Amino acid sequence: MQEKLRSFVRWLCIFLCLISAIVFAYLFYDSVRVDVPNEAIREPVEELYIPQVIAEEPQKDEGAEEDEEPPPPELMPRIVELRALYDNPDIVGFIEITGTNVSYPVVQTGNNVFYLYHDLQWNVSSAGSIFLDYENNLYELADDNTIIYGHNMRNGSKFHNIRFFHQEEFFRSHTYISLYTPYRETVWDIFSFFHTTIDFCYLTTNFQSRDAFYEFLLELQSRSHFTTDAVLSEDDQILILSTCAAIGGDNRYVLVARLRHEAEKQQV
Repeated sequence: MQEKLRSFVRWLCIFLCLISAIVFAYLFYDSVRVDVPNEAIREPVEELYIPQVIAEEPQKDEGAEEDEEPPPPELMPRIVELRALYDNPDIVGFIEITGTNVSYPVVQTGNNVFYLYHDLQWNVSSAGSIFLDYENNLYELADDNTIIYGHNMRNGSKFHNIRFFHQEEFFRSHTYISLYTPYRETVWDIFSFFHTTIDFCYLTTNFQSRDAFYEFLLELQSRSHFTTDAVLSEDDQILILSTCAAIGGDNRYVLVARLRHEAEKQQV
């Protein structure tokens, strides 16, 4: 009888240990990541158009010199260095918000899925990478709405610091985003921060009319937790940083900034 009791206790202990291990693994996994928006996962394109940095030598055609297109500009040194450092040609930019931990290379591929779960060296990673929407083109930088995604990691990395923009002092003291593109260094002035559910779609990259885009800008501005003196125009270009909010699976933090034009640039 005692032998049966000891056997029962032993198997009960083993069962409880297994349950504890499963619960611990789940809690650990849940503590280090919060997914980026599911609506970012859209149909992929077959091939991402990326201009060749080094143009092939064109064939000479006498009398047609005026029709020849100039070669594309050289890549920004920082982009060249990052691609070499990580051995990753998918790197198309570098994003930074001074005074926060947002300081990361930006990657892009032909879909919005791969870099959800892979790091810059293509290793599987729960933290993923900071990545550009596959419909955007940083080479030309002509889109109405440029969208960059990142995980809201509870360990403080990736786009976790975006959540602090709900504090007015933080919002007022962090007013711009620096973004290196393949050919330019750009500055974007922040004019809106809000959290929303997936019912509000802010992932359109280009609009069919200027009026539709302007209405979209006003909607983004009106949703902001705090007001700014930004005067928006249908000719503006905007940058959106998007990440999940910890308050629920269908909630998003959205940070919006307007491209600062050359004539408006100040010392930053």
